[in-house]
Amino acid sequence: MRRFWCASLAVVALVSVGCKGGLPSKDKEIEMGQDVAREYEQKLPDGPIITRGPEVERVQRVAAKLLPLARKDWDVPYSVKVVQSDQINAFAIPGGPIYFYTGLIKLAESDDELASVLGHEITHITKRHSVKQLKKNRDLMVGLATLDVLLKGGNSIKSAAEVYANFKSMAFSRSDENQADEFGFKYLVSMGYKPEAMAGFFTKMGAKTGGGGGKLAEFFSTHPMTSERVKAATERAEKFRKGTYKAP
Repeated sequence: MRRFWCASLAVVALVSVGCKGGLPSKDKEIEMGQDVAREYEQKLPDGPIITRGPEVERVQRVAAKLLPLARKDWDVPYSVKVVQSDQINAFAIPGGPIYFYTGLIKLAESDDELASVLGHEITHITKRHSVKQLKKNRDLMVGLATLDVLLKGGNSIKSAAEVYANFKSMAFSRSDENQADEFGFKYLVSMGYKPEAMAGFFTKMGAKTGGGGGKLAEFFSTHPMTSERVKAATERAEKFRKGTYKAP
């Protein structure tokens, strides 16, 4: 799902730790994520963040069950906030921040379906998919002039603003999406949610590709829905019901 953080901020973190052999430290990743979340919440390009109402209650109810599991895998300060927008979307930022749009919450008919989405987003954080891609693609994402500013200690927020428009989204790889589905399913069933929920929600989203229009453009630009993913989710649910499912 859409990544709204600023790539240049991520590069600041990567440059600061050398960016040669490994990923940024956990503390640096958390700092990076908080910087980007703060910038996103200052801009709020799609709508305001809401703190009360049925959509917020539903999301927080599911988050209260899943986030303790996530912390066992990658202990960072998770948060889940709701954006008032008809867009059908959700996205995660490195280091813990997660955002759900009310359009997606309303489309999810049950807490089970919401849990399937949240489990997927959690996995993008626990498996550090974002920072891994940023490290891999940093030379493609940031021009030499911007890198020069960053390396000389320029203001990261100012530099971020200069290139913000170019990095509003960055698609996850197919392997990242598959892993997010697989571990997201583990989170889903570990807390007693219906195993069919992920395949059901995927099918519902897939049905929107023909007539979703602008509301789904962002979602599908970074979160392609394939028949293979729906099939894999269905098979996992069937194995779980039969008692042959093995958690990753």
